[in-house]
Amino acid sequence: MKKLKYLLIIFLMLFSSNEIAAQKDTIAQQRTARKMLRQGNKLYQKEQFTDASVAYQKALGSNSNYDKATYNLGNALYKNKNYKEAIPQYELTAKTATNKAVKAEAFHNMGNSMMESKNYQGAVDAFKSALRNNPTDDETRYNLAVAQQLLDKENQDKKDDKNKDKDKKDKDKKD
Repeated sequence: MKKLKYLLIIFLMLFSSNEIAAQKDTIAQQRTARKMLRQGNKLYQKEQFTDASVAYQKALGSNSNYDKATYNLGNALYKNKNYKEAIPQYELTAKTATNKAVKAEAFHNMGNSMMESKNYQGAVDAFKSALRNNPTDDETRYNLAVAQQLLDKENQDKKDDKNKDKDKKDKDKKD
């Protein structure tokens, strides 16, 4: 019986020491992520967007759930004109954010990225989501109106093209 107690005590000590080591790793990873985020922010302020993107990605490598790094990576990619790569970063931020203001900013920036990528329907949807989270944002409301106009123009152009194709086919049949 005494041997069983000793084995149980040794087992508990080993198990708890592994858990403590895991917590230390997690804390160290969080510190590394914060350090890389700060480094990325300094590079971003110097308008070194490619280097800032690398720093933010390193921060996410240390802590994949670091919302600030995800959002800032999206901003750096956007500034570097990598609009299609920025969109998933904003989507992730919007999905994981608990603060409505942060969600609104993420959707707003996602809409801007989609506008630059000429995805006007996606931009309209993103701006609408931004306004659901922050109905008082006039800049988002303006961007929504622009996106809707561009979407309407795109749809009208497609409709005109279809009509031209149909007219051409009808003309070919008559000849």
